[in-house]
Amino acid sequence: MASTNSTVVYPASFYTESHSTWVTVPTILFTVLGTTLVGIRFWARRVTSGLGPDDWVCLAAFLFAIATNGLFLAMTHYGFGRHIKSLSADDRTEALFLYWVSQITYKISLQLTKISLLLLYMRIFSHVRWFRRLSLGLITVLVLYGFASCITGLVQCTPVARAWNYAVAGSCIQLMKFFIFNGAFALATDVIVLLLPMPLVWRLQLPLSQKIALIPVFGIGIFIVITSTLRLYALIATPSADTTYELMGTLWTIIEFNLALVCASLPTVRVMLVRMMPGRFGSRATTYGSNEKRSAKNGGVSWGSKTSARDGWSRVGGTAGDEAGPVEGINLTAVSTKSVSRRDETSSEDYIIENPTAVVLPGRGIHKTVQYDVEYGLADAK
Repeated sequence: MASTNSTVVYPASFYTESHSTWVTVPTILFTVLGTTLVGIRFWARRVTSGLGPDDWVCLAAFLFAIATNGLFLAMTHYGFGRHIKSLSADDRTEALFLYWVSQITYKISLQLTKISLLLLYMRIFSHVRWFRRLSLGLITVLVLYGFASCITGLVQCTPVARAWNYAVAGSCIQLMKFFIFNGAFALATDVIVLLLPMPLVWRLQLPLSQKIALIPVFGIGIFIVITSTLRLYALIATPSADTTYELMGTLWTIIEFNLALVCASLPTVRVMLVRMMPGRFGSRATTYGSNEKRSAKNGGVSWGSKTSARDGWSRVGGTAGDEAGPVEGINLTAVSTKSVSRRDETSSEDYIIENPTAVVLPGRGIHKTVQYDVEYGLADAK
């Protein structure tokens, strides 16, 4: 009985059609945007409140994001975006090797971005004990899971080279289940990071204009959650052996981790606008300390010599042009000066958009509302 060998014949377009633009276009756009926003973030922090741990973690996330974007662009050079069966063995091996490396850098960038956001929240709401504890717990979970996920990704095949070279004999874990589980975890933590600060943020006493300024930040956060959902759906609904051509999951991956970095740096854009257009986005504000030595228990804010702040930045309360004279021997133009027996956990609330040490009150200028006890002797009031 004769047997025939059948060979699949593909049309000419099979060897030329490509989805590489799904990778190159968003990668280039987000690289430019991310670099710009992270640069603005560092400039804004240096001229205002100073750099903090959240900024350095964000910088690390940015560097891993740039590395991931570079890997994706390099992958297209070796045929990523074309049908896997249209690639030469060497190009396929190179493309899959770069893809294997990008899985690790992507995970690190995304986890660091979330940790950066949580550190920023802790910087803003440092006085809220339960919030700090919850944020530290979530950071611990992100670190442990990120480490475990990266190790699993590195040794997904035995031997390791099997992950990018199909000619190597060996076995791999069920990658689709691994990717889906990672996607589900990313989605869950996206939702938690988005919702965690909302109860405190909405309690801030902000004018309508400043509340509107919060919309882009949380709007992008919501879009990141949607992106993670779509990425997870693409992994589940469109499994394919043509891994270098079916790039819907890869497209949403690129959008997800780059957009998270944008969200982490977007709040500082307003600081740049304040500097460029102070008449529209800020004003000059002056505050005064006590005219003689006084003791203030205000959670670390020291009252002393006259200070001023430009571009709408002021650490403590007061209104622009307030030149009030001494009151009972003390010249303090604070917004809230009532004596309290103890500090409430929300007695000082920080504004998320511009400065982790400032809140915006109605009118022009950036202020901080504090409650404090002022102690002075009767001999001082003459």
